Amino acid sequence: MTDTVEEVDLPYDEDASQQEKIEALQERLEVLESQNEDMRDKLLDANAENNKYQQKLERLTHENKKLKQSPLFVATVQELAEEGVVIKQHGNNQEALTEVTDEMRENIEPDSRVAVNNSLSIVKRLDDETDVRARVMQVDKSPDITYQDIGGIEEQMEEVRETVELPLKQPEMFEDVGIDPPSGVLLHGPPGTGKTMLAKAVANQTDATFIKMAGSELVHKFIGEGAKLVRERSRRPPATPRSSAR
Repeated sequence: MTDTVEEVDLPYDEDASQQEKIEALQERLEVLESQNEDMRDKLLDANAENNKYQQKLERLTHENKKLKQSPLFVATVQELAEEGVVIKQHGNNQEALTEVTDEMRENIEPDSRVAVNNSLSIVKRLDDETDVRARVMQVDKSPDITYQDIGGIEEQMEEVRETVELPLKQPEMFEDVGIDPPSGVLLHGPPGTGKTMLAKAVANQTDATFIKMAGSELVHKFIGEGAKLVRERSRRPPATPRSSAR
């Protein structure tokens, strides 16, 4: 409890002169002012410490709230229909029809990645993913290899040009004949026989993007995952739309 004026000891004797009393009181005032300044500094330090712990408490409260929330699942939009949106969940590869708000419908499109809750309602749109396996693929937007750089496999070169290059550069030839163009070729042989160089030459001639990857990386549990991986890697380099040489 704060002392009253009567309880405070006077800094002088009753017999002291008036000047001595004034000087003693001034000294006491200076001491009190110094103590008051020290207490003010301690109060500021205490407030700063309190703010720091308050921020930590808010952060932990927010993290605790997030941990208590139900987990969201990743899905891909397959189709925008009048009845709702057809989505495919990642992992189980199952499709489902769910309803969305008009605002959410404007922000999504086929192949958009979205987050859904337990009732499969779309909560938000996610950024486009990039599979980490796609990052290690070698991509060459325009290889500098030409047919003149390859020798000794003229017959195979001609077959590849007819099978891959012609459908890309002159698709009308196949339409006139009424046949579907080949979807690609499979080159096989020991290392050093020109398989990669031939593929790069075709990409150069057709102005296509060349993607180099191991065949085992295309093998996945669900149908279409390998093709999706190639599409993701093809979208990474900023370039104008090109044909694809396979």
